[in-house]
Amino acid sequence: MIPLHTEESGELIGLLGLSSEDAPEELAEEQAELLHMLVERALVALTDRLLQREVFHAVDRLVVQVDQIQRLRAAARYNGVQVLGEEGEVVPGQADLAALVRDALTHYWGGPRLTSSPLLGLTVVREAIEEQGGNPVNGLREILRRGIERVRPEGERRFTAEWMLYNILEMKFLEGRKVRDIAMRLAMSEADLYRKQRVAIEAVARAIGEMEAEAMQGNGRRPASR
Repeated sequence: MIPLHTEESGELIGLLGLSSEDAPEELAEEQAELLHMLVERALVALTDRLLQREVFHAVDRLVVQVDQIQRLRAAARYNGVQVLGEEGEVVPGQADLAALVRDALTHYWGGPRLTSSPLLGLTVVREAIEEQGGNPVNGLREILRRGIERVRPEGERRFTAEWMLYNILEMKFLEGRKVRDIAMRLAMSEADLYRKQRVAIEAVARAIGEMEAEAMQGNGRRPASR
């Protein structure tokens, strides 16, 4: 029985079981390589299935949110009261924003969580998209990078406690290093790394929230509350 763990969080998502009446106690090198390939393919298939399920759930949530926004717009027209901002912006709450930032960072170098992220609707992201020649992915990627830079302490980069959050963000998302390598470089357990990573992502979310508020104030608007 071979456990299948996700590379990102180490979560157990499946088991691969093999049986044979005449199986040797130790596999030959070629057999071991084939088994390793089979394990990797099974892990990819299960991971893709989980991602698809998350996408479907996200779409379901977005449909509900769109319905709510449409009802608010209808109520605003009916009562003559401006419920939403000029362009109907609804700024996510801090917890929702952190989750969206985490998803986008997970696919920083490409993937559905970046290309179809609700963050593309933020004012600050739309402005960045214009700066990037109308490319939505590059615009969102630029805002994520700026958010990470806001977490960076002043001065020369160091591998100290003060730089811990920034180092995790840069190595994990900008450089795409594996969790095991980052944990070894920062001299911490993988479990501790995941805890610190969550704090680091929340810091980026706060930074992007501040950037969004600044962008909307610069346009003479106030963020709408949820």
